[in-house]
Amino acid sequence: MIPRIGSRVAAAVATLALGGVGAVAAQAPASASSFTATYLCNVPGAGTETSTINASLTASPNPATSGSTVGFALDVANISAPAPTAINSWNATAVIEGSGAEISAFKATASGGSVPAGQPISNVHMTGSWTPSASGTDKFLIGDITINMDSASFGNVTVSCTPSGSRPTAGTLTVR
Repeated sequence: MIPRIGSRVAAAVATLALGGVGAVAAQAPASASSFTATYLCNVPGAGTETSTINASLTASPNPATSGSTVGFALDVANISAPAPTAINSWNATAVIEGSGAEISAFKATASGGSVPAGQPISNVHMTGSWTPSASGTDKFLIGDITINMDSASFGNVTVSCTPSGSRPTAGTLTVR
């Protein structure tokens, strides 16, 4: 049983779910598309917390060749609230949804180790891949984000975040 988590812990867990995510893309250079989105995060014991994220999505290579794998890196930044309780380890998943030349959905994932109480989550890389099968232009939106964490104080906690309101285009990919 998870005890009631106060708003400071809820904010920190939401920060973990959405904060400090960096990206490194391999292969050919590609520019990142920046966007801002609002999420509603369901924090066990605390209810729903609103979180605004500033992020970027990079597809590499871009342009891509139909039938070849494209790597994606999701970089979420500008969430500065520190975790008020120690976190032993965590893993995160974001759903990336594509439309345009074809409809697609795939996941970007990340995991990390301990985070001391009072410190923000940093140096986190969410990465995923997708293989397009049709030529044209695809646009991508970020969907649900889920974070599973092992908190020193609360045990295993899962925070589920869903987009709130209209979602901006996170990035585009040209497929030849």
